[in-house]
Amino acid sequence: MAFTSVVFSPPPTTPSAKLAPISKTQFQNQPEPISQKLNYSSGSLKSCKNLHEIKQLHSQFTKNGAIGGAAVLTKLIVKYSEMGSAESLEYARKAFTIFRNSREDCSGSITYLYNSLIRGNSVAGDSREAISLYVKMLIDGVEPDNYTFPFVLSACTKRLSLFEGLQVHASAVKMGYHEDVFVSNSLVYCYGECGETDSARKVFDGMSERNVVSWTSLICGYATKDWHQEAVSLFFEMVAEGIEPNEVTMTSVISSCAKSGDVDLGERILDYLTGSGLTSNAVMVNALVDMYMKCGAADKAIQLFDECVDRNLVLYNTVMSNYVKLGKVKESLDTFREMLDLGPKPDRVTMLSVITSSAELGDYSFGMQCHAYVLRNGLENWDNISNSLIDMYAKSNRQELACRVFDQMPNKTTVSWNSLLAGFARNGEVESARRVFDEMPERNLVSWNTIIAALVHESLFKEAIELFHSMQKEGLIPDEATMVSIASACGYLGALDLAKWTYNYIKKHNINRNVRLDTSLVDMFARCGSPKIAMEIFDSMKEKDVSAWTAAIGAVAMEGNGKRALELFEEMVMLGVHPDAVVFSGLLFACSHSGLVKQGMDIFETMKECYNITPSIVHYGCVVDLLGRAGFLNEALDFINSMPVEPTGEIWSSFLSACRTHKNEKMASFAGEKLTKSNNEKTGAHVLLSNIYASFGKWDDVANVRMRMREKGMKKVPGSSSIEIDGVVHEFTCGSESHPLNGIIASMLDEINGRIRDEGYFRDLTNVLMDVDEGEKEFLLSRHSEKVAIAFGLVSSGRGVAVRVVKNLRMCLDCHTFAKIVSKVYDREIVVRDNKRFHFFRRGECSCGDYW
Repeated sequence: MAFTSVVFSPPPTTPSAKLAPISKTQFQNQPEPISQKLNYSSGSLKSCKNLHEIKQLHSQFTKNGAIGGAAVLTKLIVKYSEMGSAESLEYARKAFTIFRNSREDCSGSITYLYNSLIRGNSVAGDSREAISLYVKMLIDGVEPDNYTFPFVLSACTKRLSLFEGLQVHASAVKMGYHEDVFVSNSLVYCYGECGETDSARKVFDGMSERNVVSWTSLICGYATKDWHQEAVSLFFEMVAEGIEPNEVTMTSVISSCAKSGDVDLGERILDYLTGSGLTSNAVMVNALVDMYMKCGAADKAIQLFDECVDRNLVLYNTVMSNYVKLGKVKESLDTFREMLDLGPKPDRVTMLSVITSSAELGDYSFGMQCHAYVLRNGLENWDNISNSLIDMYAKSNRQELACRVFDQMPNKTTVSWNSLLAGFARNGEVESARRVFDEMPERNLVSWNTIIAALVHESLFKEAIELFHSMQKEGLIPDEATMVSIASACGYLGALDLAKWTYNYIKKHNINRNVRLDTSLVDMFARCGSPKIAMEIFDSMKEKDVSAWTAAIGAVAMEGNGKRALELFEEMVMLGVHPDAVVFSGLLFACSHSGLVKQGMDIFETMKECYNITPSIVHYGCVVDLLGRAGFLNEALDFINSMPVEPTGEIWSSFLSACRTHKNEKMASFAGEKLTKSNNEKTGAHVLLSNIYASFGKWDDVANVRMRMREKGMKKVPGSSSIEIDGVVHEFTCGSESHPLNGIIASMLDEINGRIRDEGYFRDLTNVLMDVDEGEKEFLLSRHSEKVAIAFGLVSSGRGVAVRVVKNLRMCLDCHTFAKIVSKVYDREIVVRDNKRFHFFRRGECSCGDYW
């Protein structure tokens, strides 16, 4: 009986697995020892197809008294090893022990048997045992031969055991087997898979004889290292030398084209394949379909797929998984349904794509059916399946089911924990997300990024930055995703010093600055009141998408520079960047806060007529604000009445605010009625309505609005202002005296009031919307949070340093006048960001031109 052994592992059945360089013509046969040839009726061992049949024949040998013979034991050991299961290998080891203890001369077959055992364990995936057998072989004084080295190197390759591979290489050189083509091929493949591409090339270059496996091994090594261009170049070099590639060569080089995203190179490979006469099989078609889809040529991929007459499960899986990666989840499910009609039974790779697709579509019902299939077919123990189920249930807002899947997992990996964490974060359950994060036995960068982003999303900006510092203390290096969240937190806090530190940190640690991160930096500095730095970053960007242009337009809009915003829009269009709905929202905002009524209305018409963008309620609200802010109340009301959609509470709130600014009581009353009927549940709208009534002295109406607010459980958000001093953010609320330096702040306020009174300042008591006497109104007005923050900024910073304040509500008229005069008297720049825009106060003037 001849024992056939493969130098390399056979091609896998999944598209994502590594392909070992094998050709049907490149097998290495290990002949059994001549002395052990057995002409015995038990030669039926060859016909045994499973372990049960071998064991039955084994029992027959034992009954016939033939089991003690070296020849029979040799046959059994080889056959058990060939089966390659844990149980069969255990029988092989027992038989080998009996063989070693027999009194017959076994020197002629001992190497052969060691080779069989090493190969069997390697094929079965027990590479550690295969390497251990090789070591035991050396300890026993048994000399390896040219068949031993490929088998043990295959085991080293599967375990990526470079150290052991180096030792085996040294032994092969010492014994003179390194010139054997099969040994050299094994060394090239082992080094390549272990990432030692230079060593693989060195062995390859030193080979006196090379075959297709030699070339394919090195091509695979280059592909493993992501040297895809080099892999393709080596392929054409091989062809130029007259070596005909096999299916594994073709599959590997096509895969390299896919990973490099070079469809033109892939077409060259396909042209060679067509002209070479090589027969395309399912494996090669699968590789081509995968390449086309990864290179964005899905139409060509589907054409090949449709023309393939023997579509197997692997090919279907390739199409579905690539559809998912391309975001075409509906097409993925359509392919799945077609596959079910044709018969292939879904496996875990299939279900991974299908569950992911149902999650993206929010199809909870279909996701449940997938879960049932997983349970019926025993696939739930695969980690990636359970992780996808957790993600699916979380995206379907069924977090309790996601937790149940997680709890039932026998092996919870870091990915599993991250999936659960992301689910809580996505559903806004930040406390539960933080609890999961704290309980994680091991965290990676994804874990930290997820929880930091969740905190930012829930407006817990200080907590997000504190957690970022904790991450640094643990020695983790952030990536661009981390810094996008931190930049967002800095922007919302309005902390310029912290923003500058963040920017310098990114540069110092060479964090990859992609378009998304640079856009976040532009937005961060704009929100921190430094449009100059924001635009410097924008101008330095090598690549700008529509989001980047939107951020730049927003940066100049927040300081009231509507003309510059319109110029940026024109530049964007000239460069071929297609504007979206968000860009037009920013432009309308810029025009509204700059008094550019005609230009704003032109932009609104351009959006519809030139770019075919249907205005949303946000755009209609911007136009109402544009007209109302400029005092065109009648035109604003006509516009509202002509809207093709029902006006929302936000629309009436915007109009009501304009009525208050221009003191039009009649229209304000009308807008108030409309706002009340709109069932607007936002607290801010009711507070605005209450303030309108208060400004006109309608205290009964004020009481009614506040009573409705109490009935609905609404609470007015207290005015608060924050200021950053030496990296620490101090927050003040209206009337609060809890700050440690409250006494110094109060004294400074008294000094300020005295000095600005001499400049003609007097308090505008109409800004106190409470039914109290004038003395109380004066006190309340003097303790508005932005005034307290400005006073604290003056006593806590040096001369010439700008005072930067962030206000959570709109700045009142009295505080606006206060800040203008303070900037003149104290010769300080004062920057206030309210909930609408920035105010830059310099030498008694404001950048808004008193138009806000």
